[in-house]
Amino acid sequence: MTTTATGARFTNGQRAAIIVCAPVQLAPGVLAHKAAHHSIGAEGNPPTGGRPVFTPDRRWVIGPACQPTPDPADPHAGRGWAEYSAGWADHLGALACPVCFPPEGV
Repeated sequence: MTTTATGARFTNGQRAAIIVCAPVQLAPGVLAHKAAHHSIGAEGNPPTGGRPVFTPDRRWVIGPACQPTPDPADPHAGRGWAEYSAGWADHLGALACPVCFPPEGV
């Protein structure tokens, strides 16, 4: 019987507190990332204490934190990603992205 190496799972602290960004249809073995939120369109911060405010001239995009800021001209920017708790992503078999979640002791 052969075994294969798998990627790092989440630590107990990560399961409890971190929200991760993962593909919308989370499947076993996918990488989960820290979430990055981007405002595309109108300039400036949301006017109500940092909460997202949906306006016709602004789109809110979620994506992996290890990826560059999405291009505002790309109408598909941020599609296909969702937020999950680290515990939920780990429960469904997601692996921790080594860039977003550096291995402990590094």
